[in-house]
Amino acid sequence: MKQKRVVVTDIIKERIAENLIALLPFYHKKIFQPGLGKTGMQVAQYRTLGILMREGTPLPMSELGKRLYISKPYMTMLVNQLIQDGLAQRIPDTHDRRVINITITPEGSRHLKKSASLYKENIKNILSGLDRQDLEDLCQSLEKLRSIISRID
Repeated sequence: MKQKRVVVTDIIKERIAENLIALLPFYHKKIFQPGLGKTGMQVAQYRTLGILMREGTPLPMSELGKRLYISKPYMTMLVNQLIQDGLAQRIPDTHDRRVINITITPEGSRHLKKSASLYKENIKNILSGLDRQDLEDLCQSLEKLRSIISRID
């Protein structure tokens, strides 16, 4: 009986993986669409600032790269651009002078909030073709999904 439960669980996990992967093209094509351009920000920059804002404390560049699955050379280029744009800044580590921490600037926070607002408007426009029932179903499903995903380590 236990073997059957394991197989069923594996099948469910496989379906979940397929469904989550199937959402990625929609997410990148419709929500973070390259043509949106109003934010002037790459998705990786947006995600980097989001992590820095959520953490509220400076993070080493290596930690940012790990969280974003970004190589060290690309992370350096990305952070350099954020710094050049005044959206982030370097802060030397007080315990290890080899470590450079990155923090979001007040301008970076403002830019991130403005970008989030533009993305929300874009999403509302994308959803405008759905009827009320579809909107309610989607909202409830996303709220449930968010609740479940928040419990994943």
